[in-house]
Amino acid sequence: MHHKSLLAILISSALLMGCGSSDDDSTTDVTQPDAGTPTTPTTPPVSEYNHQIAGLAVYQGALSGATVCADLNKNLACDSDEPFAITDAEGNYQLEWTSEVETPDYYLVANWQAAAATQAIQARSLALKVKNPTNRAAPKSIVNDAGQGTLIASPQYNGAINNLTHIKQSRVIEMMNQNLSDSDISQLSTELDALLAILYQLDADTLYSVSAETSATANFMRIDYAIAYLQQVIATQIPNLIAAEKILAATYAQIWQILSDSGLSIEEFFSDDAFTLAINILFSDSAIALGFTELPIDSRILSQDDWDLVLGNIINDKGFTNTLSLTLSSDLSGFSMQNADNTKVLTWVSALAGQALAFEAPLDEADDEVNECWHTTDKRWYTEDNGPVTEPSITGNTYNTIYAGTNVPVTIDINKITNANTSDFWQSVLNTSPEKLKLDALTWPDTLYSLTVTQTEDVMCRVVEDYETYELSSFVTEETLSTTMVAEILFDFYFPLDIIIDEEEQTIALLDSNGNIEQRYQMTKSTSPSDHLLIKVAEIVEGTAQQYVYPDYFLFIDQQLMKVELHEKMQTSASNNVSVTFDNNTGFTQTLYQHLYDQVNPLVF
Repeated sequence: MHHKSLLAILISSALLMGCGSSDDDSTTDVTQPDAGTPTTPTTPPVSEYNHQIAGLAVYQGALSGATVCADLNKNLACDSDEPFAITDAEGNYQLEWTSEVETPDYYLVANWQAAAATQAIQARSLALKVKNPTNRAAPKSIVNDAGQGTLIASPQYNGAINNLTHIKQSRVIEMMNQNLSDSDISQLSTELDALLAILYQLDADTLYSVSAETSATANFMRIDYAIAYLQQVIATQIPNLIAAEKILAATYAQIWQILSDSGLSIEEFFSDDAFTLAINILFSDSAIALGFTELPIDSRILSQDDWDLVLGNIINDKGFTNTLSLTLSSDLSGFSMQNADNTKVLTWVSALAGQALAFEAPLDEADDEVNECWHTTDKRWYTEDNGPVTEPSITGNTYNTIYAGTNVPVTIDINKITNANTSDFWQSVLNTSPEKLKLDALTWPDTLYSLTVTQTEDVMCRVVEDYETYELSSFVTEETLSTTMVAEILFDFYFPLDIIIDEEEQTIALLDSNGNIEQRYQMTKSTSPSDHLLIKVAEIVEGTAQQYVYPDYFLFIDQQLMKVELHEKMQTSASNNVSVTFDNNTGFTQTLYQHLYDQVNPLVF
């Protein structure tokens, strides 16, 4: 038979006694486990927390079918292991997940495929010198070129995801990336909230709770577009993190007036070079005034060096120097240009019928003749020297002044053309210029400045104390002054036999010795700037050449016809009348003048 080993007996006895199965009251020492024997502690159960957030995603209306996720790793993307939901038709969503973190720190991200890339805005021709430049990256468009849309938000706004949460969170992330202090971030955030409330015209207390209807309004979308555009223009060059909102707030009313006057949609407006230049000028002036920049934000905007060159060419006693003026139309072409010494002027005019005239003449020396012009507010004549003083000013690419002796505004808008030899604008001018001039055979200066002059009202002037007057009978009134009376005064050599007068049409025909009409004139009546009757007598010619006829003007006052000059309100057309000025450092004025002289072989006076 088997006998239990001593060790087995001892173990059995110890177990029995440990269970209290013995009636023996005596104590027995229990052998403790070896200190080297490991024990397995009991692990408490892992705590899991339930998380839930619901909200509304909108962008130019409700975002239906968008993917919304809790961006737990804060990489601004929805990863496959992050909780997500799909928005319903109204843009509502609800996220639910569990984690071991009681209060997770995360972003909200909404992704969707847009029908079109509605906000893929590109910055335009920039050349900016800034204070404290930074390597700040240009922000991504909300909707990229491929039509992929992305909005981000902080969950603190009750799950709202929209343009405003995107702007706010993007700025905060940028602030943190620049290692700004908490107090600086708080201050900038508060400023940003106030600016956005002003720009979007929303209640500051519910600023980030944007409804689908609000996000689709014209006002909301145009602000979106303007901020997105302006960010692209300045982001890589202006370090101030809320500069776009500050600049836009300062130019808000003017921009929307330009947009309204343009008649364009917001997309068309911000895709048009002419209008983006106009608003970039506003942005640039504001950025300089706010101390963000030292030079214009767009290379098309004239710098001080540009203005020094242009004004040196166009503001002088000899007229426009280092400047070519071209007239381009279907039936009349011409040019005018002064030589580099401002001693001669070369002029050429060609009509459709093949008739052409070219001449070179000396520029008139300054004479003692002084003109005075009518000031419509003060109701009197002023010379350039004794009239009210209005200092000229510059706004963007525009030189603002007044017609000497008057209160009539005159502006000169400058279009800066860089890389002129390959620019579309200058190539179009060369393509429409007369072949005879061979302007495309020249290598033009790299930068040209095209001038557009605008005079907003008529200006009436006369020679001081030496103006012509013609006496009329005392019974003549404004109503009874006839074409015959005017013809008898002005064309007395032809009157009455060699002249034909049509009172109904107010025309005057002058006859040669054979009785043929050699010249015809049109008389018209109007009201002068001084509110007196103004008589205009202009030769009648064919076609668009009529606009280049210089009429005679006479003021009917005190039973007299007083000869005056009338400079009619006008704006030179960029398509038909082109004036370009340039830097003459390389002697291009001499080259161009000689080239034109050789082509037209002028009469020399």
